[in-house]
Amino acid sequence: MTKCPVCNERSPSRLCPALGKRICSICCGEHRRKSIACPSNCEFLLAAERMLWDRRGQELSKEWEKLLVYLREKGKGHLVPMLQVLRESLAQGIHKLDVTDEDVIAALDYCAQRLSPIELLERSPNILGRALEETLVPLVQSGKLDRDLAREALEALAGFVEYFSEGSDGKRFVHGLLGLYPPPKERPSPIIRPEGSGIIRP
Repeated sequence: MTKCPVCNERSPSRLCPALGKRICSICCGEHRRKSIACPSNCEFLLAAERMLWDRRGQELSKEWEKLLVYLREKGKGHLVPMLQVLRESLAQGIHKLDVTDEDVIAALDYCAQRLSPIELLERSPNILGRALEETLVPLVQSGKLDRDLAREALEALAGFVEYFSEGSDGKRFVHGLLGLYPPPKERPSPIIRPEGSGIIRP
């Protein structure tokens, strides 16, 4: 009977695109993206990521509800709508960027500093911080968004992300957002290239 070439113990059930061989599901899980350089389109990698995101999304949803209850009890319910907007804005950003929870906290801290009435030495923002800044600052400058409300919400969210990600793999909040706001599926190209013809039609 054929055995998994990684552990040489179990029956191989999955075709590993990185190794070009069949390996067992346990070795797939244990070595995925560690000693095996999985391609980003591997069906087993994508399925594992979706399961992780769903689990983290459920965890984030529970803790988020606790945060909202706490804020309302402390008389800070006015922050809730802004926090929801910030959470959705972050989700859009992480769909395009490979970031950690620390990157999210740094981006939120940077934007809170930008909206502070006190002049401070500015540190360079990360990419996510720059994207948030480009969204929030013009709204504040045009009077469409209250500066103090935005700054307070940014600080509250940074504190929540720090609390939520404590003791995790460094991406608990990011993965939670991906679970709550899955990346949009790529649309198929409207350009069709029929086999055997050089015609391109919309």
